[in-house]
Amino acid sequence: MAEITSSAYQALRNYIQNNWKYIELRDDANNPILRLSPSDSRVTWVHNAGDQTLKLQVVIKGSDADITKPKTFASSAIYDVATGGQPYSIESFTPFTIESDMDELTVIHEIQVPQV
Repeated sequence: MAEITSSAYQALRNYIQNNWKYIELRDDANNPILRLSPSDSRVTWVHNAGDQTLKLQVVIKGSDADITKPKTFASSAIYDVATGGQPYSIESFTPFTIESDMDELTVIHEIQVPQV
């Protein structure tokens, strides 16, 4: 059985970064709260080029127009489509409730594509 090369792993990371662009934040009952695209200023890739772990960051504030307070956030999911679809990666975190305009939540969703 052949193994893929290090350049193939990098190609896979590039593919993920170019196509798995949507991050959905979910509540503590696993219900979707909102799904954001990379064109949203709150969403940014924050890993270094060539890293084996891709990191997609989203920063949500209580003052954001699309956040209804109070709202508890407990997980994030990565998709390749704006609506519907199947999540490719789901990551839970310690639940955080946004209760006022001053509250802010930073979520960094990590996708590991290690070279073995």
